[in-house]
Amino acid sequence: MATGSVALVTGASSGFGQLTARLLVEHGFQVFGTSRKSTPDASGVEMLELDVTSTESVNACIQRVLMQCQRIDLLVNNAGQTHASLIEETPWEEARKIFETNFWGVVRVTNAVLPTMRKQRAGLIVNVSSLAGLTGTPGMGFYAASKHALEGYAESLRLEVERFNIGISLVEAGFFRTNLHHAMSRDAHRIPDYDGLGTTIQSVINDAIASGDDPHKVAQAIVAIALSGHPRLRYRVGRDATWVPRMKAALPESWFLAALRRRFGLGRRTNDQISK
Repeated sequence: MATGSVALVTGASSGFGQLTARLLVEHGFQVFGTSRKSTPDASGVEMLELDVTSTESVNACIQRVLMQCQRIDLLVNNAGQTHASLIEETPWEEARKIFETNFWGVVRVTNAVLPTMRKQRAGLIVNVSSLAGLTGTPGMGFYAASKHALEGYAESLRLEVERFNIGISLVEAGFFRTNLHHAMSRDAHRIPDYDGLGTTIQSVINDAIASGDDPHKVAQAIVAIALSGHPRLRYRVGRDATWVPRMKAALPESWFLAALRRRFGLGRRTNDQISK
């Protein structure tokens, strides 16, 4: 994309979104960042208020950008909600919230931007996905489900809009050193049969984040995609995002599941244990 291209980055008040928005500014983009509560950014990013779970909020934000710039060249769907709880213990409303942000939020913003990109006959949409969109993650089942949905949506959308010279890409991020786990939703109905399991899994997830890759790598990958002439559909960023899918493809299913159990400290209960 040319210098001066207009970029919109959702969830830009912290983490991947903030790093990406600031790096895009350094590469000459005119950048609008969004957050639920608009906060000033001294790095040249113009911050706007946006709640991706509200169609009214999404439309108002997009119209504000278009009134100022008359075009949107790059959309980075980064806004997301992390969540950790066992599937059966997750309240129904909490499960719905995850999808409202991580999946339907992406759909809302994308649908609001696509008419402009079709009119331009040009544009790029980068969706921040996750390793959890490639393989199920115990203790984060609904988060993984929302990212799996995002993967299928993006793959389908790419085929539908490529005729308009609109690109769709996925950045599949592994574990990175961010503060997202501190804001992770953990609402759950406690079930005695699962006692200790959630705590064990959460400890593993916290350790994986603490020892994860530099989050700047995700921002650098997104900017590289934006500057690429022919972006691919999928980009895996981070050590575990690279080797885990390769293991899943290469190993027999039973071996791969055994590796996941070891990774997350899960014991496999015997029939005798289950019957007690």
